Amino acid sequence: MSFGERLKNIRKSRGYLQRELAEALGLSRVSITQYEQDKRFPDQDALKKMGDVLNVSVDYLLGRTDSRHSEDNDKIEWLSKDTPPTDMELEEFLKTANVYFQGAPLNDEDKEDVLAYLRFRWERTREKREKNK
Repeated sequence: MSFGERLKNIRKSRGYLQRELAEALGLSRVSITQYEQDKRFPDQDALKKMGDVLNVSVDYLLGRTDSRHSEDNDKIEWLSKDTPPTDMELEEFLKTANVYFQGAPLNDEDKEDVLAYLRFRWERTREKREKNK
């Protein structure tokens, strides 16, 4: 599978439109189209951002591995922070986690329930860290 095919597949699996991915990366939609059609290749900084935004390893995007994640990407960064996660961090996590309920994407009410649980989970993790100090 080419770089463009991998990028397109992972973008779609994460629920991004080309325009949305372009905005998240600070690029134009045309750039994303050209990458996906293997007409252009991103520079190093754009490639790193793609990995971060799409929550995949750069090695996966480059076709060096079929594993989408490196061990570092498996960590949920906001869970180990000392400050509560922002709504944006949690919503991004939901987007990249590709969460479904009974085979369908979450509706707004389900998302709020999951976000409430994630906040609770962060608090519980913080309490355990404090107890273990």
